[in-house]
This record gives sequence, C-alpha cells and structure tokens, in this order.
Amino acid sequence: MAKSGMSSMTVFELLGISPGDAITVNNPWSDSDSLEVIPLVLSRNGISIRSIDTRYGDICYISAEWDIFMSDDSVMKLQQFPYIKQKLDEWSSRKVKQKEVSDNVKEEVDLDEIKREFATLDEILNTININNVKVAITGALPIPRSNVKILLESKGAIVMGTVSKQTSFLFMGNTGRYEITSKMEKAHRLGVKIITL
Repeated sequence: MAKSGMSSMTVFELLGISPGDAITVNNPWSDSDSLEVIPLVLSRNGISIRSIDTRYGDICYISAEWDIFMSDDSVMKLQQFPYIKQKLDEWSSRKVKQKEVSDNVKEEVDLDEIKREFATLDEILNTININNVKVAITGALPIPRSNVKILLESKGAIVMGTVSKQTSFLFMGNTGRYEITSKMEKAHRLGVKIITL
C-alpha cells in the first residue's frame, strides 16, 4: 500500500467496520474479561485506537498488544495489522528511549486520582450513525437534557424515556467512578451500550 494511502486510513477502514459498530477486544495485561468497545478514531501517532468502553461509557485506548476479535472468529493483535505495524516501525525509528517509557509505566498511580475520559457529544454525533436508533438519556449531562434530546433527535435518534431491550445506546452524564445508576444497571443487564458524555 502506498504511503499516502496509509496516512489517510480511518479506524473503520482498518477494522472493516462502519462508524458506531462495536467490536470485542481483550487487554492481555488485565485479568478482566474481554470488552465490547465502539472505535472512534486512530490515535494521532496511529498506534492505538481511541474507543468507548460500552460497560461504563468512558474512553479507553486499544494499544498494539491488545487482541481484536474479528468478524470471521479469528483473533489478531492490533500490532499485526499492516498499517499499525508500519506506524509502530516509524515510532521505533524515531528512537523513543525505552527508559522514558519504563519510567512512565513505573510511576505509582492512585486509581482514585485518575480522571475518566469521556467522548464529547459532538464526537458522538459526528461518528456514530444514530438515525432511527432508539436511545435513552440519564444523569447530569454537560448541557441541559432538553438540548441533548434535541441534538440527538436532529440526527434521527428516537429518544426513549426508559432503557429497554430495544434501546441501542444509553447516553449518560458522569456518575462518578463507582456509582451505578438504575438505568446503567438495567443497560448492563440488557446488553445496552453505554456512552458517558
């Protein structure tokens, strides 16, 4: 593939999916089960994928070592995709010092101090096709709920008052790291994807 073609690749072309499609991934460094995520965009350096974790709705980054479960039931590490491999080689050729990476990883992190990262409403409206999709809204949102409802409906979404089996997405405000709302609990039980704004 020509280098110019490589530079314009989107995450959707890379994975062979449409915007808003969910994929299953696994972090080899975590003891938790596989995650369902909605890819948003390739990172600026092209070696990871910015995604929404559909369990809690916040942003996660799929790095090169993560497993991607493909639609044909095969499993590939992100770093095995030719585009990602090329970007990793470019990254390595810039001679990023291993010591700097190690020092960043070794820093002690207080999990309560980590700020969760969320998708913006604009990012969602421009990435995920919600036309004729049933959605629900909950929590303290970044703008008034009525405005969120108007924006979602302007993109063709069908905004429901409650979460049900027909709901595709639950859009919610930041509830805090450990708080589980009743709508969130119901969404988990029914397999509804959660996106925190």
